[in-house]
Order: sequence, then C-alpha cells, then structure tokens
Amino acid sequence: MRRWWLALGLVGCGEDGVAPGRDEGTAIASPCPGSDEAFAFRALRLLHGRRPEGVRELAVLAGLVRGLDAAGLHGREVVARGLARDEAFVMRWRSFLLDQLRVPRVGATVQLECHGRAGVLAGDARLAAFVRDHGPEDVAPDGLAGWTMADLFVSSVRLDDLSPLLRAQLVAREGRVVGGNNVEAAALERAQRVHLGRGFEAAYLGRRLECVGCHDGGGGTPVDHADPRLDRSWPVLIDAERAVYGAGDEDAVYAGFRVHGFVGGSLRPWGWSGCGEVSPGRAGDLIGGDGAFAGALPAGAHALDLEGRLRSGLEEVRADGLMAEGEAAALAGLVALHLADAVWREAAGSGLVLAHGLPRNAWQREVLGGLAEVFVDEGYSLRALAVAAVLHPALDLAEARACGGVSPPIFDPFAPDNDVGDTVRRESTWLLIDSAAHALGWASAERVPLFGWTDERLMRSLGAYFDDSEPGHRGIDVIQALAWEASVGAGEDPGWGAPGEDHVAKLVAVARTDADATVEELALAVLDRVLQVTEFSGEDQRAAVEALIGAPLAARVATQGDEIAAGLRRFAGALLNTPQFLLAGVGPPVWRGAPRLVVADASFKKLCERHAEAVLRGTSGVTWVCHADRVEVGFTQGARR
Repeated sequence: MRRWWLALGLVGCGEDGVAPGRDEGTAIASPCPGSDEAFAFRALRLLHGRRPEGVRELAVLAGLVRGLDAAGLHGREVVARGLARDEAFVMRWRSFLLDQLRVPRVGATVQLECHGRAGVLAGDARLAAFVRDHGPEDVAPDGLAGWTMADLFVSSVRLDDLSPLLRAQLVAREGRVVGGNNVEAAALERAQRVHLGRGFEAAYLGRRLECVGCHDGGGGTPVDHADPRLDRSWPVLIDAERAVYGAGDEDAVYAGFRVHGFVGGSLRPWGWSGCGEVSPGRAGDLIGGDGAFAGALPAGAHALDLEGRLRSGLEEVRADGLMAEGEAAALAGLVALHLADAVWREAAGSGLVLAHGLPRNAWQREVLGGLAEVFVDEGYSLRALAVAAVLHPALDLAEARACGGVSPPIFDPFAPDNDVGDTVRRESTWLLIDSAAHALGWASAERVPLFGWTDERLMRSLGAYFDDSEPGHRGIDVIQALAWEASVGAGEDPGWGAPGEDHVAKLVAVARTDADATVEELALAVLDRVLQVTEFSGEDQRAAVEALIGAPLAARVATQGDEIAAGLRRFAGALLNTPQFLLAGVGPPVWRGAPRLVVADASFKKLCERHAEAVLRGTSGVTWVCHADRVEVGFTQGARR
C-alpha cells in the first residue's frame, strides 16, 4: 500500500494556479518556516492540552530539538513522540474523545455510572486489549471485571489503539435513550432510532443521511465537475458513502439502532458495569423492513450487528490499509477520516472538510488522506495521528510579514491562498480552562461531572459539549466574554475542582527569600507564566500594571504586605482576558531572556530534567546533560540515528 506523503510542499500549484490532483503530486513544504520555539508552543498545546509554563519550557524543548538535529536525528519528531508518551497526553486526549464521541454530560441520556468516573482499570491497557480481541458476548476475566466506559476511554489511549473504544462506545450509546409520552410505540421507536442514528453519524462519520444523496463521494477524481477549478468535492475514498448508506432509505439505514426489544436485556457486553444491558435476540422489532448499513443487516437488527460490522471493517482496514475494499471497510474508512479531520481541527482550528464531510480541494484531500493513513497504518494510534498533525509542514508557519510566504488554501479553502493568520481562532473550551488552571495552580473542571459543573453558565457560554441537543460551539460573543471574566477575572481560584496549589503564592514566597526582588520582577514572572511574554511593551503598560497591582514596580517585595499577592492575582486575571490568551494560532513573541524569579519546579534545569528523561528515554545511545540555562545532547558510539 502506498503511503500518502505528509510533507505536502506548499510550493506549487499547477498551471493556471490550479491545485494539482493527487496523481500529479501535491508536495507541501512550509514557505515560511517557524522557529523551534514556535513548534514547542504548538506541540504542548496539541499534545498536552495546555500553554507552556513559561519561556523556559519552550527553550528546553527547542534546545532538545536543535541538539537532536545536530546529531542527525529528526529533532521535532523525537520531541513530539516523547511528549505523546507523557501522562498529560493520556488525559488531554481522553477529554477530546469524550467530546468527539459525544458522551452526554447532563440531561436524560447521561450515564454517570458508565462514563462518570474512571477506576483503577483505566490505568491498565489490558482492558482495551481484551475488548479489542473479543466480541461483546465474552466476559472480561476477574482481573478486569467491573470495568466501565470511563475506564475504557483511558485504557484505549494507553494501549494506543482506538478500535476497542470505537466499538464498545457504539453499543454503550444505547444504554440510556430519549423517552416520550403520549406517543404510539412504533412512532417513539422510529424517533429513538433516528436520534441514535444521527448521533452516530455526527460522532463517527461526519456525515448526514440527507446529504449523502448528492454528496456521495462517487465518480472519478476529481468528481462533481470536470473542471478542477469549479469542483467542490474531493473525496479521499471514492464511493465510500454509497457503500455505507446504500439506497439511503431512513428506516433501512437506522434499523441497526433498534431500541425496543434490545435495550434492557440480560447481556452486559464484555462484562461491563453500569453501562446497561441488552438483548442479542431478534424479537421486538416494531417497524420491520430490511435494514442496510455498510451492507445488508439481518431481520431484527440491533447495535451488536453494527458493532460486528464495524469490527470487521476495522480489521480489514488494519490488514489492507485505508483503501481496503468492501462495505465494512468503507465504514471503517469513514470513521478513520472523521477522526483524522477532528485531530487536525484541534491542531489548526479549522477542519479539512465542508459540511457534507468531503474536502473542498486537492490540498485538503491530501492532508486528510495522509493523516488518516498514519492513523490506520499505526494500528489506530491516536499518538501517531496527533504527532503527524503537529509535525505537519502546513502548520509550520512564521508570521506572513516575516518572509511573505503564503500557503495553499488548506485552512480557508475559499481563499486563493492562506497564511498563519488563517489559523487564528478562539481557543477551544477545554484548552482555555486547562491552560488557565495549569498556569495558576488551580484544579481544572471534571469532564463528566458527577454532581454537575460548579459553573454551568460558564461551560454553556464557552461552548462545552452537553448532549446532542447542546453540542457546543467555538464562537465568540459578549456573553462568553462576560462569563469568562466573571469566573477568572479576579485571578482567584474559580473552584472548578478541589483547591489547587496557588502559583502566585508560590512566586511571592520565592520573592520574599530574595532581598533584592522587586514588584516588577514578580509581575514579569506572572506575565511569563500566563502569556509567555517577558517584558512590558512601554511606559503606558508599566503604569497600567502598576495601578492594577497597587504597588510601585520599583518597590522591593520585602517591603510589601500580604496585599501584594492579591494585586498579582488581579494582574493574572487581567492577562487571562487578553486576546493573547483567548486566541489560538500564533505563538509567543521572541524573547531576550527569561524573568529572574521562578519557582523551583519551573526552573530551566528542572524542566530540562523532566522533559529530557521523557523525550529521550528509549532513543538508543542518546545522552544529555541539563545545565542551569542550556541542555547538551550527545550520542554514544553506535547510537541509532
């Protein structure tokens, strides 16, 4: 199988400015590469789900990249893979998957006992391996008994194979369905099937039944219009939608989401706990008719049949690659493409497909196909997919004014070309919350709260996913801005979770041990921690900061009372409301030096020791030495290069 090369060279369109088709080669290489520090910023955001702890962390990671490059290794790739092995990666992407697979958080369909709290089995990759290797009729052995989907979400990321999670969640979605009163049983059944079916389409396929009648991925390459300049549909997998949806009859397509006679049986799939019981029998079909989804379904079809169809498809694609033929393989292929697009959206802020689920141009098709192939070829590896996204040269862009480079229309497909400005957007809900919490030592919010969020208004305003009736958003409006300001504007712990370790208090404690420490040095330490900016822009900004803190910047910290901490928190709260914090897409400006004051665990040496061990562990023959302000990377004889 041919792998689509991800290093798409943003060098060249074909004649007349038309993007070339796949067979003509679509090479992408950044026309205006960014710095290693900018890469480190991007990698922490995507892989760990947070902003850096300050410019020292960026300097550590950039130093590792340059040291590895000098020794003949691909520094960025080694660093990215190392970051993806960290525990922070597991929890960041567990959060992503809960949203991506549309797990309800409130309302009648929420399953707190199933998705609410992970136990000890979440730390065991054997759970995901068991589900991967067995059908739902098999019961987990004693060492894995009593598991829930909350455990499997984490276990699958640890195993680095999403196939068991995708299969099990397909069945678990029916554990609690929408109800209804004063309606005929058959009418309620049809409504429940449509609700479950459309939710599955949104979570797994990125398609809608009513759209595939026209946008079915059929035809040649390109399709829909003979002139590539007028074409708006560039499918990665030709005819995949036709293979999955067949004739597109609603009753037939959604037959496998049967509720009556299926939900409330005696089988607990894979022996799970708290996620509902089902009946594998065929009785109870109130609607009847032939079902068809990725091929014909048996009479009385249900979600176990769909799980089996998805399992077959995933196995076929695992063996034969993304281009594997067959109806079940087409289903698995669409699932892989949808996940690849979602990860790219996390990295770039915009997806690679239009509302009908298909790329808009050849450039987007190449990026999407390449990412999906990495995901599939690496065994449905979320790590490999995320690393491929963060390394993609299309994202390696300096500011356009730095060298005037422009990119093909990947981020905004309706523009003739793109630049880094097309990646600027409002930060996603959980990255915003987690970055603020990490910077100031607060506990972040639960993803599936057992007793409701402490600030539900904030979550709604920021666009968090609640359920299929409130799927969330990434828009910007006054309501969102006011809710965020009300929550974090004072710089005090907003109480999203249990009380954390206040970073401002730690900084003040460090400053009080230094007789020469000034209020300005403390303020710069906070500025670096929150925004990765290391100096004030001018006298006007200095005066504003001084007024906000309520103390002269030139004053010694030793002469200040306890109110200095409150002033610094007000300053931190103001920084959390700046565009530099609220917007994603552009890294921090170039800095000349890190602030002098820093807490012990965020010093260059401590950060270096933490990251070097995690990043370089397992790289044969690599040695490193962490100094107070630099890292040395070396190689022993026979090192793997």
